[in-house]
Amino acid sequence: MAGQPQGGPVRGLHHLVVEELGRRIAGGSYATGEQIFPDAVAEEFQASRPVVREALRVLQAKGMVRPRPKVGTRVLPLPEWNVLDSDVIAWRLAGPGRSEQLRELTELRIAIELFAARLAAGDPVEGGVHDLSTACDAMERAVSANDRGAFTVADISFHGALLDASGNPLFRTFQVPFATYLEARVELGTLPSVLDLGVVEAHRDVVRAIESNDTHAAEQAARAIVERAASEIQAHLAD
Repeated sequence: MAGQPQGGPVRGLHHLVVEELGRRIAGGSYATGEQIFPDAVAEEFQASRPVVREALRVLQAKGMVRPRPKVGTRVLPLPEWNVLDSDVIAWRLAGPGRSEQLRELTELRIAIELFAARLAAGDPVEGGVHDLSTACDAMERAVSANDRGAFTVADISFHGALLDASGNPLFRTFQVPFATYLEARVELGTLPSVLDLGVVEAHRDVVRAIESNDTHAAEQAARAIVERAASEIQAHLAD
Protein backbone atom coordinates (compact mmCIF):
# COMPACT_ATOMS: atom_id res chain seq x y z
CA MET A 1 0.00 0.00 0.00
CA ALA A 2 1.33 3.40 -0.91
CA GLY A 3 2.16 5.76 1.88
CA GLN A 4 0.15 8.81 2.74
CA PRO A 5 1.65 12.10 1.53
CA GLN A 6 3.61 14.07 4.06
CA GLY A 7 1.59 16.70 5.83
CA GLY A 8 -1.43 14.43 6.34
CA PRO A 9 -3.02 14.18 9.81
CA VAL A 10 -0.63 12.44 12.18
CA ARG A 11 -3.38 10.40 13.82
CA GLY A 12 -4.70 9.33 10.44
CA LEU A 13 -1.26 8.23 9.36
CA HIS A 14 -0.74 6.39 12.64
CA HIS A 15 -4.01 4.52 12.08
CA LEU A 16 -3.01 3.70 8.51
CA VAL A 17 0.31 2.18 9.61
CA VAL A 18 -1.33 0.14 12.39
CA GLU A 19 -4.04 -1.15 10.05
CA GLU A 20 -1.70 -2.10 7.22
CA LEU A 21 0.90 -3.78 9.41
CA GLY A 22 -1.82 -5.59 11.35
CA ARG A 23 -3.38 -6.89 8.14
CA ARG A 24 -0.01 -8.01 6.82
CA ILE A 25 0.82 -9.91 9.99
CA ALA A 26 -2.63 -11.50 10.22
CA GLY A 27 -2.54 -12.34 6.53
CA GLY A 28 0.87 -13.98 6.69
CA SER A 29 2.75 -11.40 4.62
CA TYR A 30 5.02 -11.14 7.65
CA ALA A 31 5.94 -14.63 8.81
CA THR A 32 6.30 -15.62 12.45
CA GLY A 33 9.72 -14.54 13.66
CA GLU A 34 10.25 -12.13 10.79
CA GLN A 35 11.77 -8.77 11.65
CA ILE A 36 9.91 -5.55 10.94
CA PHE A 37 12.30 -2.72 10.18
CA PRO A 38 10.93 0.62 11.43
CA ASP A 39 13.02 2.66 8.99
CA ALA A 40 11.63 0.71 6.05
CA VAL A 41 8.08 1.19 7.33
CA ALA A 42 8.71 4.91 7.83
CA GLU A 43 9.98 5.23 4.28
CA GLU A 44 7.08 3.26 2.77
CA PHE A 45 4.40 5.27 4.53
CA GLN A 46 6.31 8.55 4.52
CA ALA A 47 5.87 8.57 8.26
CA SER A 48 8.07 9.87 11.05
CA ARG A 49 9.90 7.44 13.29
CA PRO A 50 7.73 8.39 16.33
CA VAL A 51 4.60 7.51 14.33
CA VAL A 52 6.03 4.11 13.38
CA ARG A 53 7.24 3.43 16.92
CA GLU A 54 3.78 4.22 18.29
CA ALA A 55 2.15 1.97 15.68
CA LEU A 56 4.46 -0.89 16.67
CA ARG A 57 3.59 -0.30 20.33
CA VAL A 58 -0.08 -0.75 19.46
CA LEU A 59 0.68 -4.04 17.74
CA GLN A 60 2.85 -5.07 20.68
CA ALA A 61 -0.09 -4.44 23.03
CA LYS A 62 -2.16 -6.76 20.84
CA GLY A 63 0.51 -9.45 21.21
CA MET A 64 1.43 -9.46 17.52
CA VAL A 65 5.02 -8.21 17.74
CA ARG A 66 7.73 -7.94 20.36
CA PRO A 67 10.78 -5.67 20.33
CA ARG A 68 13.99 -7.11 21.75
CA PRO A 69 17.47 -5.68 22.08
CA LYS A 70 19.84 -6.71 19.29
CA VAL A 71 17.16 -8.72 17.41
CA GLY A 72 14.72 -5.91 16.68
CA THR A 73 10.93 -6.06 16.45
CA ARG A 74 9.76 -9.49 15.39
CA VAL A 75 6.39 -11.03 14.59
CA LEU A 76 4.99 -13.35 17.26
CA PRO A 77 3.08 -16.58 16.58
CA LEU A 78 -0.72 -16.63 16.66
CA PRO A 79 -1.01 -18.14 20.17
CA GLU A 80 0.64 -14.98 21.51
CA TRP A 81 -1.92 -12.65 19.92
CA ASN A 82 -4.85 -11.11 21.76
CA VAL A 83 -7.31 -13.07 19.64
CA LEU A 84 -10.35 -11.41 21.25
CA ASP A 85 -9.15 -7.94 20.26
CA SER A 86 -11.60 -6.46 17.73
CA ASP A 87 -8.81 -5.33 15.39
CA VAL A 88 -7.11 -8.72 15.45
CA ILE A 89 -10.42 -10.42 14.66
CA ALA A 90 -11.11 -8.02 11.79
CA TRP A 91 -7.60 -8.45 10.35
CA ARG A 92 -7.85 -12.23 10.49
CA LEU A 93 -11.27 -12.13 8.85
CA ALA A 94 -9.83 -10.01 6.05
CA GLY A 95 -7.02 -12.47 5.35
CA PRO A 96 -6.59 -15.97 3.98
CA GLY A 97 -7.28 -17.47 7.41
CA ARG A 98 -10.85 -16.14 7.46
CA SER A 99 -12.48 -19.60 7.43
CA GLU A 100 -10.47 -20.68 10.48
CA GLN A 101 -11.31 -17.44 12.28
CA LEU A 102 -15.02 -17.83 11.52
CA ARG A 103 -14.94 -21.42 12.76
CA GLU A 104 -13.22 -20.38 16.00
CA LEU A 105 -15.71 -17.58 16.61
CA THR A 106 -18.64 -19.85 15.87
CA GLU A 107 -17.36 -22.39 18.38
CA LEU A 108 -16.87 -19.62 20.93
CA ARG A 109 -20.40 -18.35 20.37
CA ILE A 110 -21.77 -21.86 20.86
CA ALA A 111 -19.84 -22.24 24.09
CA ILE A 112 -20.87 -18.86 25.49
CA GLU A 113 -24.23 -17.87 24.03
CA LEU A 114 -25.94 -21.20 24.59
CA PHE A 115 -25.03 -21.16 28.26
CA ALA A 116 -25.95 -17.47 28.48
CA ALA A 117 -29.42 -18.31 27.18
CA ARG A 118 -29.74 -21.13 29.70
CA LEU A 119 -28.71 -18.84 32.56
CA ALA A 120 -31.07 -16.09 31.39
CA ALA A 121 -33.99 -18.53 31.36
CA GLY A 122 -33.11 -20.01 34.73
CA ASP A 123 -32.80 -16.70 36.56
CA PRO A 124 -33.91 -13.78 34.35
CA VAL A 125 -32.18 -10.45 34.89
CA GLU A 126 -34.54 -7.53 35.40
CA GLY A 127 -35.14 -5.80 32.08
CA GLY A 128 -33.46 -8.57 30.12
CA VAL A 129 -36.56 -9.76 28.28
CA HIS A 130 -37.53 -6.18 27.46
CA ASP A 131 -34.10 -5.46 25.93
CA LEU A 132 -34.18 -8.68 23.92
CA SER A 133 -37.71 -7.97 22.65
CA THR A 134 -36.76 -4.42 21.71
CA ALA A 135 -33.86 -5.73 19.67
CA CYS A 136 -36.17 -8.24 17.95
CA ASP A 137 -38.59 -5.44 17.06
CA ALA A 138 -35.74 -3.44 15.51
CA MET A 139 -34.58 -6.55 13.67
CA GLU A 140 -38.08 -7.11 12.25
CA ARG A 141 -38.28 -3.54 10.96
CA ALA A 142 -34.87 -3.95 9.31
CA VAL A 143 -35.91 -7.23 7.66
CA SER A 144 -39.13 -5.67 6.37
CA ALA A 145 -37.06 -2.89 4.81
CA ASN A 146 -34.36 -5.35 3.73
CA ASP A 147 -31.87 -3.02 5.42
CA ARG A 148 -28.84 -5.19 6.19
CA GLY A 149 -27.02 -2.40 8.01
CA ALA A 150 -29.92 -1.80 10.40
CA PHE A 151 -30.38 -5.56 10.76
CA THR A 152 -26.77 -5.96 11.85
CA VAL A 153 -27.11 -3.17 14.43
CA ALA A 154 -30.23 -4.84 15.84
CA ASP A 155 -28.58 -8.27 15.75
CA ILE A 156 -25.60 -6.95 17.72
CA SER A 157 -27.99 -5.38 20.24
CA PHE A 158 -29.82 -8.69 20.67
CA HIS A 159 -26.73 -10.76 21.30
CA GLY A 160 -25.29 -8.13 23.63
CA ALA A 161 -28.58 -8.13 25.56
CA LEU A 162 -28.46 -11.93 25.74
CA LEU A 163 -25.02 -11.85 27.32
CA ASP A 164 -26.27 -9.21 29.77
CA ALA A 165 -29.37 -11.28 30.54
CA SER A 166 -27.15 -14.18 31.65
CA GLY A 167 -26.34 -12.21 34.77
CA ASN A 168 -22.69 -13.18 34.47
CA PRO A 169 -20.59 -10.01 34.08
CA LEU A 170 -17.72 -11.98 32.55
CA PHE A 171 -19.91 -12.91 29.61
CA ARG A 172 -20.22 -9.23 28.75
CA THR A 173 -16.54 -9.19 27.81
CA PHE A 174 -17.48 -11.21 24.70
CA GLN A 175 -19.76 -8.49 23.35
CA VAL A 176 -16.99 -6.81 21.35
CA PRO A 177 -15.62 -9.93 19.59
CA PHE A 178 -19.16 -11.14 18.83
CA ALA A 179 -20.10 -7.72 17.47
CA THR A 180 -17.00 -7.75 15.26
CA TYR A 181 -18.05 -11.19 13.99
CA LEU A 182 -21.57 -9.98 13.16
CA GLU A 183 -20.29 -6.82 11.49
CA ALA A 184 -17.93 -8.90 9.37
CA ARG A 185 -20.92 -10.69 7.83
CA VAL A 186 -21.81 -7.44 6.07
CA GLU A 187 -18.24 -6.71 5.00
CA LEU A 188 -17.71 -10.26 3.72
CA GLY A 189 -21.05 -10.27 1.92
CA THR A 190 -22.23 -13.38 3.76
CA LEU A 191 -25.66 -12.04 4.75
CA PRO A 192 -28.47 -13.20 2.43
CA SER A 193 -29.29 -10.67 -0.28
CA VAL A 194 -32.92 -10.81 0.84
CA LEU A 195 -33.45 -10.94 4.59
CA ASP A 196 -35.93 -13.49 5.92
CA LEU A 197 -38.45 -12.87 8.70
CA GLY A 198 -37.74 -16.43 9.81
CA VAL A 199 -34.51 -15.24 11.38
CA VAL A 200 -36.50 -12.79 13.52
CA GLU A 201 -38.77 -15.60 14.71
CA ALA A 202 -35.70 -17.64 15.57
CA HIS A 203 -34.55 -14.82 17.85
CA ARG A 204 -38.03 -14.46 19.33
CA ASP A 205 -37.93 -18.18 20.16
CA VAL A 206 -35.05 -17.39 22.51
CA VAL A 207 -37.04 -14.60 24.15
CA ARG A 208 -40.14 -16.78 24.57
CA ALA A 209 -38.09 -19.56 26.15
CA ILE A 210 -36.48 -17.12 28.59
CA GLU A 211 -39.91 -15.69 29.49
CA SER A 212 -41.12 -19.24 30.14
CA ASN A 213 -38.06 -20.10 32.23
CA ASP A 214 -37.45 -23.03 29.89
CA THR A 215 -33.69 -23.44 30.05
CA HIS A 216 -33.52 -26.31 27.56
CA ALA A 217 -35.63 -24.51 24.96
CA ALA A 218 -33.60 -21.32 25.41
CA GLU A 219 -30.36 -23.19 24.83
CA GLN A 220 -31.69 -24.98 21.75
CA ALA A 221 -33.12 -21.78 20.28
CA ALA A 222 -29.77 -20.04 20.76
CA ARG A 223 -28.02 -22.99 19.10
CA ALA A 224 -30.32 -22.74 16.09
CA ILE A 225 -29.40 -19.08 15.59
CA VAL A 226 -25.64 -19.62 15.82
CA GLU A 227 -25.67 -22.69 13.59
CA ARG A 228 -27.86 -20.98 10.99
CA ALA A 229 -25.45 -18.03 10.83
CA ALA A 230 -22.50 -20.39 10.51
CA SER A 231 -24.18 -22.29 7.69
CA GLU A 232 -24.96 -19.09 5.79
CA ILE A 233 -21.37 -17.91 6.13
CA GLN A 234 -19.89 -21.22 4.97
CA ALA A 235 -22.29 -21.39 2.03
CA HIS A 236 -21.27 -17.92 0.84
CA LEU A 237 -17.56 -18.56 1.30
CA ALA A 238 -17.86 -21.78 -0.68
CA ASP A 239 -19.30 -19.95 -3.71
